[in-house]
Amino acid sequence: MKIRWVHIIGLLLLPIIFVFESCEKKFDEYYQVPDDLIGTVLDVLEEDGNYTQFIKAVELVEYDDVLGKTGNFTVFVPDDAAFTEFFSEYGYTSLEDIPDEELEGIVYYHIIFWAYSKFMLLYGLGVQDVTIEYSTLNFKKPTRYVPPTTLEYDTIGRKYNVYHEPKFIPVYSDEMFSELEEDASVNYSFLYPGSVFGGFHVDRAEVVEYDVPAQNGWIHKIDKVLIPPDNHDQILEKREEFSIYRELLEKNTFYQYSSSYTTAQDNEGDVDEDGELDSLFLKMNSIFPFGASLDIENVLYDGQQNILTLFAPTNQALQDFMAERTTGYNTINQIGEFWINWYLAHYIGVNYWPSGFNNLTEDWTWDLTSSLVDCNITESDIHYIEVASNGPFCGINKYFLPKIFESIAQPIFGNSEYEWFCNMLVFYLADRLLNEENLEFTLFAPTNTAIQKAGYIFRGGLGGYGLYGPDPFYPISRKEATDIVNSHIIFGELSGSDFEEGTFIETSQSTFLAVDNDGIYAGGDVTPSKIGDSEIVSGKGIVYEIDRMLVAPNTSIFEVITDPANFPQYQKFYQLCYTSGLIVLDSENRPQSLDNVSVGTSYSCFIPTNEALEAGIANGSIPAESDSIQQFLQYHFVEGVIFPDGEKSGIFNTTRIDEESGYLFNTIEILNQKYDLRIKDNLGNIRSVVTPNHIVEDGVIHQIDSYLLFK
Repeated sequence: MKIRWVHIIGLLLLPIIFVFESCEKKFDEYYQVPDDLIGTVLDVLEEDGNYTQFIKAVELVEYDDVLGKTGNFTVFVPDDAAFTEFFSEYGYTSLEDIPDEELEGIVYYHIIFWAYSKFMLLYGLGVQDVTIEYSTLNFKKPTRYVPPTTLEYDTIGRKYNVYHEPKFIPVYSDEMFSELEEDASVNYSFLYPGSVFGGFHVDRAEVVEYDVPAQNGWIHKIDKVLIPPDNHDQILEKREEFSIYRELLEKNTFYQYSSSYTTAQDNEGDVDEDGELDSLFLKMNSIFPFGASLDIENVLYDGQQNILTLFAPTNQALQDFMAERTTGYNTINQIGEFWINWYLAHYIGVNYWPSGFNNLTEDWTWDLTSSLVDCNITESDIHYIEVASNGPFCGINKYFLPKIFESIAQPIFGNSEYEWFCNMLVFYLADRLLNEENLEFTLFAPTNTAIQKAGYIFRGGLGGYGLYGPDPFYPISRKEATDIVNSHIIFGELSGSDFEEGTFIETSQSTFLAVDNDGIYAGGDVTPSKIGDSEIVSGKGIVYEIDRMLVAPNTSIFEVITDPANFPQYQKFYQLCYTSGLIVLDSENRPQSLDNVSVGTSYSCFIPTNEALEAGIANGSIPAESDSIQQFLQYHFVEGVIFPDGEKSGIFNTTRIDEESGYLFNTIEILNQKYDLRIKDNLGNIRSVVTPNHIVEDGVIHQIDSYLLFK
């Protein structure tokens, strides 16, 4: 088992840094430095003579008062030759040409708190122990550089002081790439074009000498001046070729109050000492996974280990997607919020390294998204690449395509008229089923209008995303909505002969649709839905347009029987179930379940009319003792679903257990012709179904003209 060592974890990270900052100025109060000790970081560098520019930069930002005293630091130091190269690359002639804020960022980005030798940078421990299997996966360290707080406004004009987390500096090593099982040279040269990996690097610089000791820490000498990299948010802001993607993401920006960062400020958060906290907020995005966002450095609350990989489609790529894969939208901004956000989420990943970009289709595992048809990234697909401070930014000139676009839902997915149903397929996870290979389906597809016609809408806003019915404030339960969605999915391809009046169609969740002259319907809404045009999807099945959404039954046999107010036709049967003890009661004596019915099993229940039951009680045919009444009632349940369609006939076991054997089931005989369903009991009595096909979640209820008896 690998031990992953983390020095400063999650939300505790920055408050510790704040505390450390406040203590820097008080070192002299606590430390008396012996004269014979080695010099400070600045002393060691000054004695070397090749680091005059770095020392001067530290002095210009007034940090010499810290690095020149006792403390605990790790400093990555570029020599004077590196600064000469830096000046030439960026058009400066001297340090004085660099704006103060930029120079401060450069200096602070080279410094991390606490003293790390190379071994500690790689493994997180100061002691080498052969009994420990070390991990190098905590390869990033928080630096001294904290970007300035900015003032930002939301869409309705509210202002926020936005805190930007410290930049992390990546430490790349052969050991780290080996543990990741990633190719070191391929990944490093991909992230830093033109660079050659030498085995030990920080950011874009190679460490040319490491573990140089100083009184107040460790020095690691590097061959380049490092600049604090932009994060994903900053890169998108600068690159206009990704403006459509950026604008779509920005619609989901929100500002999250941070109590830890607020109170870690001076004076415990009351910086201006006016008696009120000077609140700080983090810039978040609702599309991204919890703990990650374009502006967040501490990715998934473990910025030392996690990287946010962003695949940003160019404007042209998104326009191609619109032209090739959508219908009925004039612009991408017309696509509904849920639909477009779900689509955009497919461009976000965590801990994807460049060497795996060409295998993304196979390896994509991000939980918020579905499988993709083709998200492999080749060299020709890359428009722009940069290492953001919170992970790789890969600008691509292609669009990703979720697999559902090429499933049985292909004719409707991306069509504005079917947006709500497409949302439902994704939101209630039916896309996972439809994406299965080697399966054919029949899909009944209601338009937005057809969903509304049934009394429902799909929306977000107040109450959250979901399918809304009569209650405008809360969506219907996830189970109920999932059942509705699955009622539109049939295994196998149905043709015209399958829609003959009087037939019944089993859905993907084992409930049934009934067919009559006017169309099809499910048990939750018996108003028929007319079947319209169809389209065959080769190898996937067939899609039928319907003019009214199918509403799955949301009540069980138990719930129907125990609701005499809404189903008075079963009232006498309910009374017998209750008084006999067939209905199981909870601790407060409320009906909880039927003793003879198992969850997950479907049944056909034959309930005699109230009049027939009353007559049976009066003439003594129906027993009076509780146990005997239970046996009598159980004899009216058959496992499996039987309709008057002429399909199922013969001998069937009931749920009544034989009193003598204890396990044998008493049987009834089903006499089934289309539109004529009759039941023959043990005594030879034949009962007719008078009110058929009350379709419920777990089967069907038929009302019969008299009761069933057994020997």
